[in-house]
Amino acid sequence: MTRHAIGVDVGGTKTKACIVRLSDGAVVAEHTEATPCQDGGSAVLDLVCHLAATMQDRARGQTLDIAALGICLPELVTRDGEPASAWNFDWRGLDYRTQLGAFAPLHIDSDVRAAAFAEGWMGAGRGVDPFVYATISTGLSHSLVIGGTPYEGARGFAIHFSGSDIVAFDGEGRAVRHNLELFAGGKALGERYGAITGRPDASALALFEAEATDPRAAEMVANALLSLASYLGQLINTLDPALLVLGGGIGSDPKVTPRLAALTREFIWADGARDMPIVPSLIGDTACAIGVAALAARAHEKIAEKTLSKMERP
Repeated sequence: MTRHAIGVDVGGTKTKACIVRLSDGAVVAEHTEATPCQDGGSAVLDLVCHLAATMQDRARGQTLDIAALGICLPELVTRDGEPASAWNFDWRGLDYRTQLGAFAPLHIDSDVRAAAFAEGWMGAGRGVDPFVYATISTGLSHSLVIGGTPYEGARGFAIHFSGSDIVAFDGEGRAVRHNLELFAGGKALGERYGAITGRPDASALALFEAEATDPRAAEMVANALLSLASYLGQLINTLDPALLVLGGGIGSDPKVTPRLAALTREFIWADGARDMPIVPSLIGDTACAIGVAALAARAHEKIAEKTLSKMERP
């Protein structure tokens, strides 16, 4: 029987659940709802349980074998699969394992690692080693993929490139702090554009749509892309990948990717690296769900193999 897994991509704006065929990564069913971040972690957990149940019912209706349940979060996630931050919502202290583990063997991971794994398996990073996947969406993060496996770091926190302040000094010796996530992340862009237009519900999408007619929007977009490019250039300088894949709603936008790629090359220091490919995600907005479903199945298989190995010992 062909095996499947459920992948749930919990985003800062929307949550997408998919049933993924593990032989080739095909999505055979999906459902998306808005993420109630404003209502807190418990509300988000309730939504994820609802979507997992919905996918489980669809799988039963199609007599599909579900091997595992993968959940990816827009947060720090430890190597043991424990949420370790609360940028969008807080699952720390919640009994999410009991609730979600009732559906299928559970694996929890960072959303950027899930997307990066999918791109290496069946997307823009297939056959490339190593490559970097960068999410430019509600938030900003990255994952270095080596040998098809996203690098986790010592604690599982190797996804940062923009969340902390960078400190420089101007000609007067005054400290200048810059936080890219708070300046050019999708959430920040929407909030800043809403503040200058008097539209508290404005989004990054509204900002980019207004670029052609609103000089304020055009300046904000230009500044955001230039700042993003400078950080991506330093990421390339630090990690020396063979390829940079840009994902997320902003990063993979066909109107944004070539502009951002051109700007990034100005900040790549080595002549031999300046022409490296910088490409958009090939999978799109199902990358996280596909990736975490596959990672969940792989994690479950490893646990089963270890258990069997212990049982076979004399």
